[in-house]
Amino acid sequence: MNPTGLNIIKTLGCMTAVTFFTIYNTWDRYDYDYHWILGFLTFISTIATPLFFVVAGYLDAQSRHSVRWQMNKIKGVVVVFLFWMTVYYLWEPYQRGYLIQPWFVFTFIVIYTFHPLIEWLNQRRKRFCGVIAALLLFSYGYDLLAALWPEKHLLSLAPQYRLWTWLLFYLTGQLFFDPLISAWISKAKVVKAAVAAIPVIYLFTWFYEQHFFFALFKADRNAFILTGSQIYILIVALVIAANGVRFRRNIELKEAILAAVSKTMTGVYILHYSVFHLLTALIPVTSLTTKLLLIALTFVASVLISMLALSHSVAKKIITL
Repeated sequence: MNPTGLNIIKTLGCMTAVTFFTIYNTWDRYDYDYHWILGFLTFISTIATPLFFVVAGYLDAQSRHSVRWQMNKIKGVVVVFLFWMTVYYLWEPYQRGYLIQPWFVFTFIVIYTFHPLIEWLNQRRKRFCGVIAALLLFSYGYDLLAALWPEKHLLSLAPQYRLWTWLLFYLTGQLFFDPLISAWISKAKVVKAAVAAIPVIYLFTWFYEQHFFFALFKADRNAFILTGSQIYILIVALVIAANGVRFRRNIELKEAILAAVSKTMTGVYILHYSVFHLLTALIPVTSLTTKLLLIALTFVASVLISMLALSHSVAKKIITL
């Protein structure tokens, strides 16, 4: 991906994380069922977590890594988790906020523990693509079986704990860095096809969720739409489309804004729900307008706080992975 495309994807990850999690599970109960706009925002924002893993994979693929790098990554993930867990238990107001979750930490620990194997595969393109294809097929199969027989214990694993889903997105991010793949997704025809496909994929996914998985969709409160394997195609199309963006006017200003916001992706992902909680304590949610305003304020405030934290050598360690 070119720098502009990468920054667009990271910024999109920031924005969708805020819109998805603040609408999806807000304690003020002004949930997405209250208005179609909230439902629509929830639906288009389900790419947040998958995008995060794609970006992480792409950034990690930019160089070969030593054992020291591997251990530092694991240590960094543990430090972030322990810090926010401590805050959670010691500071009562935060207990209504969105906590960095154990499955998220566990996934990254597993990824970095076996990262030498990932790097070995990355140097063997055919095998690497084969592993990604196998994971994709397995994800489709598991999601289908889990939907058809949700009462089976083996098939009822919560979507966020399906480790292979997040590994699939991480490895896909690594694949995008491959020179051959990178050259292919940069072709004008491929970019145009991806742009044209995005609304079609979203429309297909909407009917797929609403009609095929409708009962489960209601019971699990968007569980399948969050991590469903059908989102994979949408993520690939979005990355290709973003990679084809070229600014023609005010290039330096737009690039600077994107670069500044994109750097806060992890910080926003960690902080935004706590920021939203604090804002709702000051501004009660009484209408759709108030809710949308709070979402916008949450995004801006989370980005600014993350920028401030990243400028401090110690503080940045608790909002970066």
